[in-house]
Amino acid sequence: MPEHRFVHRDLVQFSDTDMAGIVHFSNFFRFMERAEHAFFRSLGLSIVERPGTIPTMEGNPVGWPRVHASCDFFTPLFFEDEVEVELLVEELRTRSIRYLFRVRKLDGTLAAEGRIAAVCVQKDKEKGGMKAVEIPSRVKDKLETAPAEVLGARKGQG
Repeated sequence: MPEHRFVHRDLVQFSDTDMAGIVHFSNFFRFMERAEHAFFRSLGLSIVERPGTIPTMEGNPVGWPRVHASCDFFTPLFFEDEVEVELLVEELRTRSIRYLFRVRKLDGTLAAEGRIAAVCVQKDKEKGGMKAVEIPSRVKDKLETAPAEVLGARKGQG
């Protein structure tokens, strides 16, 4: 059954914080990326494909370079705060995917909301670089776009 939502629990590490003991803004992207990787694992996939690691992989492995990343911050996080990072598939296109992430404290307070867009690519054997390709069915068949009412629900904004 295709998935559109995943929740990953994470813990703020000391190395995530700045001199004031507050999570540095750049580390919210690490929380989002860890949630994305856990989401792929929950689907029996990997964000980094290697031959022999994914039973349904046909042809060349794909990669997912980021083409957009943004984040809005609402309330600070501190060392050892437990958070839940909600991942929603906001848009699924032929060659790209866009996620909406909501980082919440365990009491439901929204700390940050971010977006990451990634393009599906494969190595271009002729030119040596990367080229955008259609998302393989082994991935696309496991994903669906989240319903509008789920995408619009911002409960717990602080």
